[in-house]
Amino acid sequence: MKRRHFLHLSLSSSGALLLGFAPRNAFANHLESDFYQPHGLIKIAKDNTITLMVKSPEIGQGVRTSLPMIVAEELEVPWENLVFEYVPFDRKKYFGQFAGGSTSIKNQFTRLRTVGAAAREVLIEAAAKLWNVPTLECFAQNVSVVHRNTNRRYLYGELIETASKLAPPEKPKLKNPKDFKLIGKATPDIDSHKIVTGKPLYGLDVVLPNMLYAVIAKPPQFGAKVLSFNDSETRKIPGVRQVIKLDPTENPTQQIGGVAVVANSFWTAKKGRDALKIVWSEGATPIESSESITKMLLELSAKTGWVIREDGQFEAAFQNAAQKFEAVYELPFLAHATMEPMNYTAHVQKDRCELWGSTQVPDDIHPLVKTMLNLPDEAITVNIPRSGGGFGRRLNLDYAVDAVMVSKAIDAPVKVIWTREDDFSHDFYRSAGVYQFQAGLDDKGKLVAWRLHAATTSHWAFEKNKDSAHTTEVFPDEFPAGFVPNFKLEYSNPLSNVPIGFLRAPGHNATAFIIESVMDELAHLAKKNPLAFRLELLGAESKEIPYRDHGGNYDSGRLRTVLETVAEKANFNKNLPPGHYHGLAAHVTFGAYVAQIAEVSMQKDGRPKVHKVWAAVDCGRIINPGAAKNQIEGGIIDGLGAALYGKITIQNGATVEQNFHQFQLLRIREAPKIEVHFVNMEESPQGIGEMGYPPIAAALTNAIFAATGRRIRKLPIVG
Repeated sequence: MKRRHFLHLSLSSSGALLLGFAPRNAFANHLESDFYQPHGLIKIAKDNTITLMVKSPEIGQGVRTSLPMIVAEELEVPWENLVFEYVPFDRKKYFGQFAGGSTSIKNQFTRLRTVGAAAREVLIEAAAKLWNVPTLECFAQNVSVVHRNTNRRYLYGELIETASKLAPPEKPKLKNPKDFKLIGKATPDIDSHKIVTGKPLYGLDVVLPNMLYAVIAKPPQFGAKVLSFNDSETRKIPGVRQVIKLDPTENPTQQIGGVAVVANSFWTAKKGRDALKIVWSEGATPIESSESITKMLLELSAKTGWVIREDGQFEAAFQNAAQKFEAVYELPFLAHATMEPMNYTAHVQKDRCELWGSTQVPDDIHPLVKTMLNLPDEAITVNIPRSGGGFGRRLNLDYAVDAVMVSKAIDAPVKVIWTREDDFSHDFYRSAGVYQFQAGLDDKGKLVAWRLHAATTSHWAFEKNKDSAHTTEVFPDEFPAGFVPNFKLEYSNPLSNVPIGFLRAPGHNATAFIIESVMDELAHLAKKNPLAFRLELLGAESKEIPYRDHGGNYDSGRLRTVLETVAEKANFNKNLPPGHYHGLAAHVTFGAYVAQIAEVSMQKDGRPKVHKVWAAVDCGRIINPGAAKNQIEGGIIDGLGAALYGKITIQNGATVEQNFHQFQLLRIREAPKIEVHFVNMEESPQGIGEMGYPPIAAALTNAIFAATGRRIRKLPIVG
């Protein structure tokens, strides 16, 4: 269903006409209420109130604003005339309801334009029928249909009875982009006022009648299980209602087991959890540490790995190279550290289940709960509050499973809340990795040989996914693949019990750093300007580069353009204040192109200070420029914090870092000025939510090298 772009007719529960995305079927079309729905996303009232349904998970990327903007543009409704209604998960009405991979705009742009255009055209047809004139003499404008020859006008609300009897077109005419009034205009988030005034929006804000709270004691080591527990002291605490053992599931991404304490309040439940006396089994064997994992990764990376891609003859080219380069890069585990900790609310009843929670994947929660409870589709309601950050953590369902299991056990609505310590201890971390590089330059300083052997933990390996372990970690078609005649990529994956998941720009948040750092090292070895070295490798002519992963083929000319643009805007390596230095990096992430320059000075304590970051971005057409700029800025801030401080340490089979005093984020006083420049905005829209993150670590460390002559090959930089 997700890839189809054609429409169908069906009836809503109120008898309103629905225009959806499925094969066309014939249904009776009539109006039985004061509302007309030409699509599940649009509701038009007789009083001319236009309501747009907000269907997608909002995790801070702005889609609850930008997606309705697309519909409103084609529907010819000014933004200030709209009312917004948040809706629960419904696959039949709303097709995909998912947030991940920066796909929301990219995948839905044309579909949502079609939704708005089809509704507009059926309203135009209704007006033409009432006037008994050709539809070509009519046009939509400002929530109304106008007759061009006489300037007569019908408000949309006056047309709904006639429109409900007409079949919306399958292939409506879309507006010429030059006529866009809303798309491309900076528009405030529809939740802004509620956010700044503290109104309930988030999963953590959900409150139900007679709702109880649960806090869960999770295993202290990865793989440990409950052998026995004594809850006598817990049950003495006023307000504690029940204590429940949770058994682990076969899939560790769903339930790792533990003991839940249910109480009248969160704080009471936490006190009850802390009073439990639990005997745990020893964790998974072997008991791991960061040292043992790094040692294993270093040993693997020094050997021959599984060859993922091989062009030419690397070994011969490397041996014959005029200049040889070898280096080892190392990256740690990272936590997601969302501001809103994991939480979920469930009310499981005998014949139905209703759910509320911050999630990126309501369309995964629904079928999982259906299987868990053996309920029909229509008996499960998944409400989608706003999320206080996702970054890939809320692609997992473990905290939702917690709530469903506890609610079923106690036969009452319950909200499960994780403490910050729970959040850090039981995250699904960004992979740790060791990356062995070899490269060769010819006598003109041209890159002729490249080999990378990546040894990393793997999300797919941890999840025991059928896909290869490397596919979440390295990308065989990633630059400079296709530009180096002798290219080799190898991969190795160790067995590990550390939970691994997706983190913002998964895979790319690691590969962009290592590749762009090595690019800088090679430019220095070749005695060439870092920008000139990259541009020489890309070549002067644009080429379509085959890319078999998420984002598809990319254009070398567009990558060249963002590099040249950011260099121009930052006046790269020219007229810098004394003691200030530039570092450059660029990356293609999920089909979008980002180049960045960081301006850095070194402080007396040896730490870098980032004064300013310039970013040139090509993600195609921008729907909401303000939100797009915010996403690039947020990715830069996030990536700088990770590069400077981010690290999860494993000791004795468990996580050492337990809160923000140990897992430091970038502070406000450390945030640089950021200047974002968008280019190529007439192309098809791509994603933007993750793209600012990958290049920034390399831009920072390349600037540090320019300042100090010291290469940073291991993150984090501080600590």
